Amino acid sequence: MAKNNTPQDPYVRQQAAIRKAKGNPNKNVHHKKNNSNYGGGDYQKAKAAQAAKKPERAKLPLWLKITLGVLFGVLMAALILRMTVYKDNLFMNYLTSLLLGLACAALFYTRRFRNTTKDGKLYNVVSVVLAIMALIYGVMGLVGLLSYFGIV
Repeated sequence: MAKNNTPQDPYVRQQAAIRKAKGNPNKNVHHKKNNSNYGGGDYQKAKAAQAAKKPERAKLPLWLKITLGVLFGVLMAALILRMTVYKDNLFMNYLTSLLLGLACAALFYTRRFRNTTKDGKLYNVVSVVLAIMALIYGVMGLVGLLSYFGIV
């Protein structure tokens, strides 16, 4: 028969039960380590929710990246030529306005229709400003070029 080592004093029994319930403080520290999955179910749910909150970046197709790069390269070249060599040339003024309108329209298209993570008021404000600038500069450049060539 096993020996009974339980103390008879209720106070001593209560202190022993408290010590036994606390356990060894040097053991079971796995949940404190970074990236461990010993935290239990709540820890796993919180980690999954945190991973789901990360915004997914929209990837642009290659043709759109190339088009944007070429458009901005041509726009920069036209702006540099207009500011240096062709300062008073009306054709360059109209051409750069049209290119700037096209660049704003391309950015509006990219932001509005290719980006899947639309959020915030600032995003909407920038989209509206791009649309207005595309309309103004595009129309100004197009009408200017048409009048320069005598079509309108």
